[in-house]
Amino acid sequence: MLFQKYFPTTIWHRLRTVPLREWSTLPLSTAEGSLIFMAAFLISAALGVVRQILFNAHFGIGEEAAALYAAFRLSETISTLIAGGALTNALVPHLLLAARTQQRAISLLVSRVLTLMLVVVIPITFILWLAAPPLLRWFVAPGLDPQTQALATLLTRIMLAELVLLVAEGVLSAVLIARGQFFLPAAGIALRNTMIILSLLLPEPTIITVAIGSLGDSVIQLLILIPGLWHHRLHVRPAWQINDPLVRGTLRLAIPGAISGAINYSNAIVDTAVASLGGQAAGLGAMHNALLLGHLPQRLCGIAIGQAAFPYLAAAAVSRDRKLFQQRWLTTITTAAFLATMSALALIGGGRWLIRLIFERGAFDSAAGDLTFAILQLFALGLPIYVIVEITGRALVALGDARTPLLANGVQLLTRIGVATLLWPIVGVLAVPIATVASGIVEVSILCGILWRRLSMVTDWHTIGDPTVSL
Repeated sequence: MLFQKYFPTTIWHRLRTVPLREWSTLPLSTAEGSLIFMAAFLISAALGVVRQILFNAHFGIGEEAAALYAAFRLSETISTLIAGGALTNALVPHLLLAARTQQRAISLLVSRVLTLMLVVVIPITFILWLAAPPLLRWFVAPGLDPQTQALATLLTRIMLAELVLLVAEGVLSAVLIARGQFFLPAAGIALRNTMIILSLLLPEPTIITVAIGSLGDSVIQLLILIPGLWHHRLHVRPAWQINDPLVRGTLRLAIPGAISGAINYSNAIVDTAVASLGGQAAGLGAMHNALLLGHLPQRLCGIAIGQAAFPYLAAAAVSRDRKLFQQRWLTTITTAAFLATMSALALIGGGRWLIRLIFERGAFDSAAGDLTFAILQLFALGLPIYVIVEITGRALVALGDARTPLLANGVQLLTRIGVATLLWPIVGVLAVPIATVASGIVEVSILCGILWRRLSMVTDWHTIGDPTVSL
C-alpha cells in the first residue's frame, strides 16, 4: 500500500496490531509523534478549509467577517497569555522530575498547578469581558467603524469563555505529552474545527453562532483527553501549595513563556491593525485567508515536529546529557527546515492555483484571490525561519530558559512594528508579510546564537532540576 510505503513500518505495525482502546496511551518516538501531529494538523487544516469555504460563501470579506477576525485575534492572544502552550511546555519537564519519585507526586503537581491557574484565570476572564471594547478600539482593529467594533466586542465576549477550558486542557495534556503519548492531544487538534463547521451548516447561520461553535471546539479538546488520564489513574482535586518547588519551577518557566507566546500573538494584532488601516476590510480578509494557507506548513514543520521533540529534549536536559540534547536539537531543526523550504517553494509556485481552487466562490472574487496570493508569496519566504524559531524556543524552555525566547520575541515585535509602520504607506497590506520575514530573521539569530553558546559550555548549560537554582 502507498500509505504503508511512506509511513514508518514501526508505527504502522503498532497501530495495526494494538487495540484501538490502547492508542491513547501508546508511547511514540519523536519521528512517530511528529507524523501523528502532522496528520492532526492536516486534518484540522482540511476541516479549516471546509470551514473557510463555508464562511467565505456566507460572509465574504465584509464587515461581519472583519469583526470575527478581530475577535479571534484578541481572544487568541489572551488565551495564549493565560492558557496557551507555554503552560504545557513549562509543566512537562517538571512532570518528568516528579515521575522520579512516585505516581502520587504527578497527581499532586497537576492538582496544584490546575488549582492555581483556575484561581487566576476566572477573575481575569471577567475583567477582560469588561475591557473588550477599548482593547478592540485602541489596539486590535482601530480602522474598523464603530458598528463593526461593537459586533467584534460581542463576539470577543462569547469566545472569552474558552479561557477556563483551555487552562484545564493545557495542564492535563502535559501529562500525556510528558510520557510521549501524543495520540489524544493530536486528536483534539484534528477535531478543532468541527463545531464551527456544524454552526455554518445551520439553515441560517449567523456570525454569533460561528463564535459559539468555536467555544464548542474547546469543549471537545478537553473531553477527548479524559480516557488517557483515566488510564493513568490521575487523581485531580483542589490543592493549594504555591511553595511546592515543582509548582514554582513550572511558574518560573510558564510566566515568561506565556508572555513570549502573547507577544507572538501580538504579532497577529499588529498585522490586523496594519491591515485594517484606511478602513478597508478587504486587506484584513485577504490576509486571514493567506495565513490560513501559509500557517499550515508552519504548523506541520515547526509546531508538530517541535511538540513531538519537546519531551525528549526535556528528558535529555533532566538527565543532564548535553551531547544527546545537542544531537536531538540539530537533527530536529535540520529536518524541519528542509521540509519548510520544500513547502515554501510549493506555495510560491502553486499558491495562486490553490487559492482559486479553494476560495474563489460566492463573495470571494478574483481580485480578492490576487491580493491573497501576493500576501502568501511574501509570507512563504520566511517559512524555514519560522520553524527554526519554533523548535529552538522550545529547546531553550526544555533547558529551563524561558527568558531568552521572551527577549527574542520582544525584539522581533519591535522590528515588526517598525518595518510595518515604515512600509505601510508604500506597499499597503503587503507591509505585513514583509515585516514578518524581517522580524523572523532577527529572532532566529538571537535564539540560535544563545542556545549554541549554552551548549558549548562544559558546565552550567541548563537549570532544569538543578537544586542550586532558585525556583
